[in-house]
Amino acid sequence: MILVTGATGFIGRSLMAQLERAGKEAKAYDGRIKNNLALREQLEGVDTVIHLAGAESRGRTRLLQQVDIEGTKRLIEESRRAHVTRLLVPSRVGADHHSLHTLLQAKGEVEQLVRQSGIPYTILRSTSLFGHGDLFTELIVSLAIWTWPFVWLPGGGSVLMQPLWVEDYARCLINSLDRDDLINKTVSLAGEEQIRYREMVRQLLTTANRSRIPLPIPMLILHPVSRALFRWWWRPPITHYFVDRFFVPEVAEYDSVLRIFGFRPARLSENIAYLRRPGLRWRIFRW
Repeated sequence: MILVTGATGFIGRSLMAQLERAGKEAKAYDGRIKNNLALREQLEGVDTVIHLAGAESRGRTRLLQQVDIEGTKRLIEESRRAHVTRLLVPSRVGADHHSLHTLLQAKGEVEQLVRQSGIPYTILRSTSLFGHGDLFTELIVSLAIWTWPFVWLPGGGSVLMQPLWVEDYARCLINSLDRDDLINKTVSLAGEEQIRYREMVRQLLTTANRSRIPLPIPMLILHPVSRALFRWWWRPPITHYFVDRFFVPEVAEYDSVLRIFGFRPARLSENIAYLRRPGLRWRIFRW
């Protein structure tokens, strides 16, 4: 039996659908991640935990501490009690508990907790994930709609991106379940194309049938501008976690997915037709 935390989130929706198609017995965790009693009850009879729950989308450091770090501590405590035999944990390329960037620091602390848990684990770091309902490509396009006639390019759009399709990432998670050679390993996964941010934006806008004038934004003012515009939102569409992508390049080996899992991930242009759907302009108001 597999227990999935964060099963209704962006990765979780893809993962649960694929687990069902693969005939894997899995259930979604229902409760607060810091609720020891709920964890204890729902971990009964569970062999494997896929821990997707996190607070990145909320853009609040306090919630990262409560959900990602403290929540992981509670999950590990109750997993030990329940004699769970495997933990699968997603993370981010660049995760480091000494990082100057809040999200990468939190992800690094979570990784450290998992490695010290005594439970066999696999950590799958990834670059930015894209797909229907993401916090990445849809956000870029919806913001470009509202900033007509311009599209903002932080640092001129020169930073390298290596996006990975969420369906491919979920497939890697599932394939990890039966891989003893990945026990107690941390691997980094990415798409097979490294692309400058400005070129990626061009592809996204072309797919969405939008035309915008590129407007370079100096990196020096990126954080202050994003805070001034979005800090008052309860669930801001642009957070400093998103902005940090432009300061820490998200790249990994080109053949990481092929070499480790034996298949080639989809290219960005092959799976972004969801950007054509009507109503995308309102996406930034529904985070």
